[in-house]
Amino acid sequence: MNDTIHTDRSLKKEQRLRKRKDFERVFEEGTVFRCKNLNAYVLQNSLDFSRLGIVTGKKVGHAVERNRIRRLLRECFRLNKALLGPRLDVVLVVKKGFPTTFSGAEEEFKRLVGRLKTQRKSG
Repeated sequence: MNDTIHTDRSLKKEQRLRKRKDFERVFEEGTVFRCKNLNAYVLQNSLDFSRLGIVTGKKVGHAVERNRIRRLLRECFRLNKALLGPRLDVVLVVKKGFPTTFSGAEEEFKRLVGRLKTQRKSG
């Protein structure tokens, strides 16, 4: 019984976008949602779950900072993927000034998810 809860909240390898062609498809065909320090490109997929890809350019900071931000965003996605719902490919593009604390990253992520949900309902 505990395993079901754990696996539902986990982030499996197949829930991450890893191939260049997947990223390119989301960039070309997806809809962009913008926030202060984070942009999201979102595209419907045919799977029963959402997938996440993260892009952090060198302007964001040194490798240590970029890796930390990617870890924080994966954790935000893992904990809040129920807010997004299933069947989405999401590529997050991190901009300079993104917070390097979990609370700051989660706030930014939730703000973006809120914007995504309101625009999808109206559109």
